[in-house]
This record gives sequence, C-alpha cells and structure tokens, in this order.
Amino acid sequence: MPKVRRFPHSAVLILATLTLCACVMSTDHTDPTAEKVLPKLLAVLKDPDPPLRQVAAQSLGKIARQEAVPALTEALQDPVPSVRAQAAWALGMIGEKSAAGDHPQLASLLFDSDAAVRQAAATALGQTGATPAALERLEKRLLEPGVSSDTKRLGAAALGAMEARYSVGFLIKLLKDPDATVRRSAVAALAEIGDQQALAPISMLLLTDPDPQARIEAAFRLSKFGGTAALPALGGALKDRDANVRRLAEAGLKEADTEK
Repeated sequence: MPKVRRFPHSAVLILATLTLCACVMSTDHTDPTAEKVLPKLLAVLKDPDPPLRQVAAQSLGKIARQEAVPALTEALQDPVPSVRAQAAWALGMIGEKSAAGDHPQLASLLFDSDAAVRQAAATALGQTGATPAALERLEKRLLEPGVSSDTKRLGAAALGAMEARYSVGFLIKLLKDPDATVRRSAVAALAEIGDQQALAPISMLLLTDPDPQARIEAAFRLSKFGGTAALPALGGALKDRDANVRRLAEAGLKEADTEK
C-alpha cells in the first residue's frame, strides 16, 4: 500500500493563501471570492508563522477592503519587519479610505529601524493622505533631534506624493538641511505640490547649493513647474560649474522660449 504523504499545516496554509493571491488578482470582479476569503485572511494575519502573516497582508492589500484596516493597522506593530512593511503597503493600496487622512501608526513607521519598512511607510502615506493635524504631528517629529536623514528624506517624499500644501513651509525649511539627499527630496516634493511660494527658495538653492545633485534636481524641477518666474535662476545656472546643471538649465530656457 503506497505511503500517504502528509503536508504540514503551515504548508497547506501557505498554498491556500498563495492561491488566494492569484484569485484576488483576477480581473473578474463579479466573482465573490474576496468577500468569502476576507475573514480567513484576517485570521491568517495573526498566525504564528511570519511568512503566512506577510502573505496575508499582501493579499489583503490586493483585495483593498476597508474592513481590513483595523487588523492591518495592528500588524504595523508586528515584530517582524517584512510583515510591518507588507501591512503598510496594504494600507496604501486601500488608500484614502484606510484612515480618513489620519494614520499615526503608519507615520510612526517612517522612524522604524528597518529601511524597507520606512520606505513602505513613506509610499503608503503618500497614497493615504493626511489631515492638517496629522501633518503637523509628523512635521514636529521630523524636526526632532536625532532623526535620521533617511527618515527626513522619506517624509519629504511622502508629503510631495500627498501634494500637501499645508506642508510647503516645512519643506522649504528642509531646503536648508545639512544632508544633500534631504534637500533634493524637499525640492522634488515642493515641485510636486507646485506651490508658487517655493519658486524663490528653490531658485536660490539652484544658484548656491554646494551639492551638484541638489542643483541638478532644482534645475530639472524649476524647468517643469517654474514658468517665467524661474527664468532668472535658470539663466544664472548656465554658468554652473557642473555640466549637467548647465544642460538642464539650457533645456529649461529653450522650453520656456518655445512656450512663448
């Protein structure tokens, strides 16, 4: 009699969850699979096995149902970084509905010890948005002593993705950060928001910043959203010591001349 092969319970769950992932990625939106499996996924999100929790969070993100928000928010505190990152990603997939614009637990992951978690949190914040009160709390934390440059960089990127006009003044402050990567991220964020009060400080950065990459970012962004107000700075950048800055400034001036 042939020996029956028995699979461990965890392997069966992994197989079932991965099968579910394939189902929820289907384009057949009339299939009620998502509604049926949601309770099972929420249960797997609490499984002792970290890979199962991670896959469950991923599946919940693909389903993108608001009912999963409380469980995913709790998973942001999971002891395993990959689970925290996947839970943050899932909340981002749910989008603005995930927390009505106020998600302090998600914002706190910008300060996580794991780089992948910080990146996932920044991306998710950009997708979920934030209320003015939430933005104010985040800005205060980002300005606290000892906050890493990577966290400030990602915080700026999240604010840019939100197009958070409330945070323009804060981002202008970051243009003077000692770390060039933070300044570059602040330039990019301000350009995505597109507030005209950012033109003067970005123009000044283009002409005076010691880091060529920051000046490159400024030249590129000014040429895209600065309009005629950016022409003096772009003209001055034609004398920049960096060839890439000069090239972008020249391209920006030609584009402006074409649009006249």
